[in-house]
Amino acid sequence: MADPAVIADRAPIGASARLTIDEIVRLGFTHVIAIPDSESRLLCEAAAAHERLSYLTPCREGEGIAIAAGLWVGGAKPLLVIQNTGLMEAGDALRGCGIGPRVPLQMLIGWRGYAGASQGTQPVDSAYPYTEPILDAWQIPYEHLMSNDDIGVIASMDERANRTSKPAAVITGWKFQP
Repeated sequence: MADPAVIADRAPIGASARLTIDEIVRLGFTHVIAIPDSESRLLCEAAAAHERLSYLTPCREGEGIAIAAGLWVGGAKPLLVIQNTGLMEAGDALRGCGIGPRVPLQMLIGWRGYAGASQGTQPVDSAYPYTEPILDAWQIPYEHLMSNDDIGVIASMDERANRTSKPAAVITGWKFQP
């Protein structure tokens, strides 16, 4: 698991929602599927307002994974924005719609509990320590998006998912900034 203090030293403020959406659009994503939370709110608002993106809000994270897989089968390029707790809830959908059939689902995962853990806040959110081990167990490669300097990891995720035809992820531990 990444040492939160090391990542926190690099980027204690989070990435810009606007710059992140610019990169998503530059890479040719057509849809953003998200269940907004406090950390992803600004990113979701920017995605919903962007004229080149379709923004969808499913009822549950598993439904979001199925929608993303269906869009991909239909020739679209979706990005799923979910929190780590939603990823845990959606495990069976991820297995059945992404990992098993080798659909290159691309996910931007909010790392609930990261900010508190990196600042030594007790108790640590119980979702925090399981995020990376779950992705490792499912053999889903991931990188960290913690500041504007890291926005290139979205392109890396995109390349990896397309090259392997398997899911790939980016984890963000800080809330998005404007």
